[in-house]
Amino acid sequence: MSELVSFDGDEMRLPEDKFDLDAVAQLAAAGFPAIAPVLDDLVVWVADGNWPVATPVADLLVSTGTGAIPALRQVLQGSDAIHQYFMLLLVANRLPPDTAAALRGDLERLATKPTTDQIREGVSELAENILQKRGN
Repeated sequence: MSELVSFDGDEMRLPEDKFDLDAVAQLAAAGFPAIAPVLDDLVVWVADGNWPVATPVADLLVSTGTGAIPALRQVLQGSDAIHQYFMLLLVANRLPPDTAAALRGDLERLATKPTTDQIREGVSELAENILQKRGN
């Protein structure tokens, strides 16, 4: 288990399973930049939007602003279409326009050059919708 210490000295931890809402609440209370070292680990918990931790982790990622962009891009540039779908739906779709602009290249690629899996899982359609919503 990965332990972090926040600025006020409280210990934090990553979720241990998909039901570990207490860990997510601790991380949310610590906020950004205290959670910066574990953002790459947190995006894993948005892999399935049906998991209880998925939405609160997505909320946390959105709240970091541009801090989460490198971790989000790792998912969007990866090969797991289901994870990409939920990352777009729960996180990228809710980012402020100035923050979302950092993902524009990834969104354009997903919308215009999707893999078969990305088409089947609705990733390309969702990426296109996000681009249209943003006026791109």
